[in-house]
Order: sequence, then structure tokens, then C-alpha cells
Amino acid sequence: MLTRKKSKTPILGIDLLGEDICSHEYILETLQYFYKSIDVSFDLIVFAKQNTISYLEKEVKLFTGSGGRQCALFAVNEVIRVHDDPLHAVRRKKQSSLCLGIRLLKEKKIDAFISTGNTGALITSAKMHLPMLEGLSKAALIALLPTKGGLVAVVDVGANVYCTPQQLVQFAQMGVAYQKSLGIRNPSVGLLNIGTEEKKGRKEFTEAYTLLRNFPSFVGNVEGREVFSGNVHVLVTDGFTGNIFLKTSEGMTSFILEIMSSSSKLLVKEIKKTLYPVECFGAVLCGMDGIIMKCHGNAHPKMLTYSLQRAIHLIQNSFLEKLKCNYSRG
Repeated sequence: MLTRKKSKTPILGIDLLGEDICSHEYILETLQYFYKSIDVSFDLIVFAKQNTISYLEKEVKLFTGSGGRQCALFAVNEVIRVHDDPLHAVRRKKQSSLCLGIRLLKEKKIDAFISTGNTGALITSAKMHLPMLEGLSKAALIALLPTKGGLVAVVDVGANVYCTPQQLVQFAQMGVAYQKSLGIRNPSVGLLNIGTEEKKGRKEFTEAYTLLRNFPSFVGNVEGREVFSGNVHVLVTDGFTGNIFLKTSEGMTSFILEIMSSSSKLLVKEIKKTLYPVECFGAVLCGMDGIIMKCHGNAHPKMLTYSLQRAIHLIQNSFLEKLKCNYSRG
């Protein structure tokens, strides 16, 4: 286990074991990207299978160098797979990389936890071990999508199928705090709906509209086709609708890039930089007392590097403290 430096260098836990691509080569390639691409100081605790530890330790020493960077390998024998039942897996595989990472976060031995594993298990384990922030009743996944006006924070994208009007308001507060941590002073908020009229949508959405009416910078209902115009910084919805919206957006992005593949490779490369922030940054599980990032199971090491940078940014900008302060003021 790593010892904390006096400089309070962030310590991050990395779990790459939840997918089929979790080979030791994949772990090494990811770590190499981390150390080559990130200039700020950070330390890592990386979960690895017991039978690969000795091999990984030799290789890791080659690129951590003598600059004081620490990278500890945490041996595990259990892994929660992507198709495992979340609740069953968390209860049966308590020594898995995912569960151990959450416990290290609870014990303040790491400052953030990044996982490519089973989303449901990650949320379940977090709920079991981490306290909810005061004033919140549900955690939510926040993802960033590109728009003409910059990145919009979509809350929730998969943690909750059903939400009360009050919880949708809490999601708006989470999204505002998140965007403020990214430098937006007064984030605008919209409610994803089937029309812009106040009485559109299901009952919980019409009631949420009423509650959000006095919310700072609330712009009202936003139809799906208007999201990418960039008129809102925070888009609020339930996890069922948000997940479909997110994955539809990702699918359309892949489709458009595939159609354009016969065009200039340079053009496609530039467009990718604009259209792929979700894969680059992952989703933040917000609402509990800990910074947790969920990345795609097949994320390229370069994309995981962007997620690590984002996690370090949230730590250095005291995201959790700002979120707690936001709720303490109501």
C-alpha cells in the first residue's frame, strides 16, 4: 500500500479487470499512457491478478522512473465480470478488484477510483460502503456530451431507472456543482422532455418542472433534438431515458464517422476530438462521499488517460467539498 506524501499528491485506484481485454499487456499499455501523457504529480494503486504481479512489477519500474512517482500493484484473485448480476456479485466477490477499490476509497487510502468494470456492481458496491452526501437520496451518473456551446453534463445516464421529482432537482444540483468545478460560473439547467411546454411528459417531470422553476438558471424543458445546440450546461433526466439518450448519441457518432471514413483522415481525426468526450472522460458517479469514475469496458488506454486527468482535476479543485457546500446552502 502507498504512503501519502507531505505534498498531498493525489492517489488514484485503477481497476481494469472487469472486461475481456484486461490482459497484463493492456494494463501496461494503459500505465505507459498515464506516465507519458500526464505532467502533474500523482500516485497509483493498480489492481492486477495474482499470477501477473511479478511480471507487471518488473515492467512498471521501467516507466515510473526515479521521479518519486509511486505505483503499487494490488493483487486480487476475484473479478466481477460485465455479465455478472450486480448485487449477487458484490455479495459473493467481496475480494474483487471493484469491491476492494470502493473500500479503499471509503478508508481514504485513495482519493478517487476509476473502473472499467460492471456498472451495476460499481453502483451497488458504492451504495453499500460509501455514505450519501447530506441532503441527497440517490446517486447519479454524470456524463459529458459535446454541443455547439461546449460540453453538457447529462444527469442521470444509468444509475436510476425511476426518479421522484425531488430527486430530479437533486440531479440538477449535482450537475451544476460538476460544471462549476469545470470552470462554468453560472451553469444553465434544462429538463429533457418530449416537448417544451410546462405540462409535457410524465407526472414526475411536470412536478419537477414546477420545483425547478425557482432554480437558478433553469431554462425549462429541452427536446432531444435541441440538446446539441448548446443552450444548456446541465441536462436533467432519469437514468433510463438518459442512458438511451447517451448511447443513441454514441451510436450516431460512430455511424457518422464510419460514413466519413472515406474522407480525409485528418478531417475525421479532428471530428473525433469533438465528438468523443464521453469515451474520453467517462462518467462520474455523483452523490456519495467519494470520487468515482466509470469508463467504457473497451476504453482505449488513451481514453482512460483523459479520465485519469479529469479525476485528478476534480480532486485538485475540491469537487466533493464544493458539492457538500452547495447542499449545505440548500
